[in-house]
Amino acid sequence: MWSPDRRALLRAGLTGGAALALSACGFRPALKAGTEQRALRNAVSLSVPEGRLGFALRETLESRLGRPGAAPAYLLTADLVMVDSGLAITQDSSITRYVITGTSRWALTGPEGFRPIEGVSEGMTAYSATASLFATRQARRDSEARVAKELGERIWTRLVAELEAREG
Repeated sequence: MWSPDRRALLRAGLTGGAALALSACGFRPALKAGTEQRALRNAVSLSVPEGRLGFALRETLESRLGRPGAAPAYLLTADLVMVDSGLAITQDSSITRYVITGTSRWALTGPEGFRPIEGVSEGMTAYSATASLFATRQARRDSEARVAKELGERIWTRLVAELEAREG
């Protein structure tokens, strides 16, 4: 005797419903072939700060944009500023929690006829101070690296969104 698999029917219904809902709202894949966003892949040279945090930012951007070829058509410049401030202060004026706020001003320039895209991206994270100076320093370094990576993701997301808006 045949018994339908309810899970398969439910999965098919949900998949079809999701596809119908996305098509009704005007959803279009941002990175489909032939779009300007896709043209950025392996065509962007990066100018980011040197050092540990610049490396984290570069690594994230390259994971999204790809490594540039021999003659990249675009140049993405980005700076990186980190500000560390106390968040939780005890009665004896000891800081037990810190907030790191990172800011990056960036700009994408390209070949003649390409309108530059500029923006400012911000990210934030926090870490706790411990009794161990080494552990506190390591927590700070990890937090700064997280913010640099987050800024890379935010820059990439803004680039894709701006290029999508231009194609309209």
